[in-house]
Amino acid sequence: MGYTHYWNGIISSKTSSLLLKDITHLLTTTPIKIRGPLGTGQPIITPEQISLNGEAEGEGSHESLRLSIDKDIPFNFCKTARKPYDTVVCAILLRCLYYNPPPAFEVSSDGSWEEWTGGRELYSKAFGVEATMPETMTPSWN
Repeated sequence: MGYTHYWNGIISSKTSSLLLKDITHLLTTTPIKIRGPLGTGQPIITPEQISLNGEAEGEGSHESLRLSIDKDIPFNFCKTARKPYDTVVCAILLRCLYYNPPPAFEVSSDGSWEEWTGGRELYSKAFGVEATMPETMTPSWN
């Protein structure tokens, strides 16, 4: 077990070029070191997939965020263990929802909306708008 985010559905290839551009921009707005899926190298952001992790050095990574483009995924998850890159993972999942609203793509989490504050702040900083809480999340710890 561990602090985990879950998603299912499809990231449409029709909006993926905008999403990929936004994620690339988002990564330039954060001081958190984001690396490739193994915690080293560069993140993978292509028309087929998004794959990244925190920096392996100093134990800043945990499980990779791996999102497929234009493939219906019945269930997927990423355990971040609340490591610093969790903020980036949350912001990316929120942007995926922006371009692929439910029921096409759905996100849930072990964390509450309140626990996503860092991701929401990064999202707002990168895109100049507030993120919308996923329907499947609880507002707070209560």
